Amino acid sequence: AGKMNCYFEEGEVFTWIRDRERSGENMVVSLKMLKECHRTGSKQAMIAEDIRTGKKYFVKVLFCNDLEQVYVEKESKVQLYSPYIIRIYGGMLDEKNKRFITLVEYIEESDLSELMRGRGIAGDTWNEKMKVRNRIAMKFLLGIDHYMSMYRQDPIVHRDLKPENVLASPDGSVVKIIDFDWVHLHASNVTVMLRREQKGTPGYADPRYWNSYICRPEMDIYSAGLVLYFIYTGKHHFYGNDEIKNYMIGDDYAYQLKEMPGIDDRLSRIIAKMIAREEERYGSIKEVIQDMKEYLMSVRKLPELPEFLEQPQEQKTIRFSYRIGDVKYSPYMKNYRFIPIEFGTKQERSQNGRMSGHILSFYRMDDKVKALILHEDCHIIRKQKEKEVCEGDIFTYAGTNIEILQIKR
Repeated sequence: AGKMNCYFEEGEVFTWIRDRERSGENMVVSLKMLKECHRTGSKQAMIAEDIRTGKKYFVKVLFCNDLEQVYVEKESKVQLYSPYIIRIYGGMLDEKNKRFITLVEYIEESDLSELMRGRGIAGDTWNEKMKVRNRIAMKFLLGIDHYMSMYRQDPIVHRDLKPENVLASPDGSVVKIIDFDWVHLHASNVTVMLRREQKGTPGYADPRYWNSYICRPEMDIYSAGLVLYFIYTGKHHFYGNDEIKNYMIGDDYAYQLKEMPGIDDRLSRIIAKMIAREEERYGSIKEVIQDMKEYLMSVRKLPELPEFLEQPQEQKTIRFSYRIGDVKYSPYMKNYRFIPIEFGTKQERSQNGRMSGHILSFYRMDDKVKALILHEDCHIIRKQKEKEVCEGDIFTYAGTNIEILQIKR
């Protein structure tokens, strides 16, 4: 590869323009590169900030000197709005410098393995620490369910779930799955893929699929089980050369859970079933979540997840209306749970007014209405309460105001 890779320098200014998607929604950000956090031959990761707003982003660069190597589909977006998945804003193919640049949400939290090596899980007692472990475990599993349930026919598979790819705060308030580099995306959404790279990480990937191009949700369930082992014990399940060698052979050793001292049998049985051979393994992440919930409820330890909205649907309707420019909308507001929202589909909670679907989305929790801002250029210009939407609140987008007219319980 005669030509040198065109790496970003700290202090460099770069205008990132998202490759246009079907939604035709343009996004342009003038970035200043602040700090490099990672560099290998074909990849670079930077922290950058929007010159205009000061908002920080991760910038991930993939070099492709031989453009043939890269399969770029314009839809290379894992556009998932889940509280437990890092947000990916989209990609830009910079043909002049032969690089593909992805803009990703910036989060200060460390990954699980840094967390365990450093400050560790918050809590003074075993019970307090267990509470946090349960919280991190449930959020992690729900994040997997979110990306897997986006396309039922052809689910997204992450393929590289490991402690380094889960960011978490010491108290478990923030948990985000990151690094969808290898994701096999839904047919119309193929992400950038270098053909010659290995997939997965030794010690976490199902050895049966090592280096194969097959993508099945069961692979992620296996890796997720080993991540849960790490969350609850602070140790990697397969560790050191000999163990990794034996695991790579793919015999029984790779599918048998080690002892988990101090951990309830019912919990270790769930984890054991996640890493079992495929014939005995859980077939879907929803079954794992169901068993975890039942177990945690039975010991009164099910964590409350305020950002995950799951309420019964039968409550009375709220009369809710808002105005975009001169147009008034009055959707029925039943209780909605948080679902990953796709652009321009019926999944959006404010199912009328295409614009509001793209820009922000309203949902209801019991007798409160909340808003989720989906677009970088949407801002709140008048707001009365921190955590909920009130009559008279005003959002703005591209010179147009979105005003809340009525919320009648």
